[in-house]
Amino acid sequence: RYQYYLQVKKDVVDGRLLPSLEQGIRLAGLAVQADFGDYNQFESHDFLREYVLFPMDWTQDEVVLEELTQKVAQEHRTHSGITAAEAELMYISEVERLDGFGQEIFPVKDNHGNDIHLGIFFMGIFIKNRIGRATVIYRWNDIGNIAHNKSSIVLELINKEENVLFHTDDLENAKYISRLFGARHKFYKQNKICTE
Repeated sequence: RYQYYLQVKKDVVDGRLLPSLEQGIRLAGLAVQADFGDYNQFESHDFLREYVLFPMDWTQDEVVLEELTQKVAQEHRTHSGITAAEAELMYISEVERLDGFGQEIFPVKDNHGNDIHLGIFFMGIFIKNRIGRATVIYRWNDIGNIAHNKSSIVLELINKEENVLFHTDDLENAKYISRLFGARHKFYKQNKICTE
């Protein structure tokens, strides 16, 4: 639990997961409770200024940072009496509800040379266009095979005549993405009952 908590906290602080302002303050309050204990044991919360609480791109302006830190101190006060383990679990639970949790996204090009985002999540593979079109999802049970051919990734779809092709910058990227997707697809097929 503790290692998982540290990993998801790092994902938030590094900006890989983007909480709303309210979620960020709530998460920071839980992290302070988990890492330092109850609010009333401190005479001052000045130490919070030295503690990384928010995603890196939030902390550009000192005035905004000070205001957010005060809100975190108030949030921390509401968690008094919660054990570190409980605060860690609450933090993890909150992070699991963030948009993008459990997804890994790669920049690729489609067959027409358009820049798109190819991603993976627990239900399958998705494609997000930068233009704002709807996200296309290929569920694991719709996918027959995943392979790469040089710097291209090929999705072979069940019950369809055509394959879906994506192009990466180089062979190593294509190889990594196809292996990752292939491993997740294999896991899904072996654990189909559990994942449904």
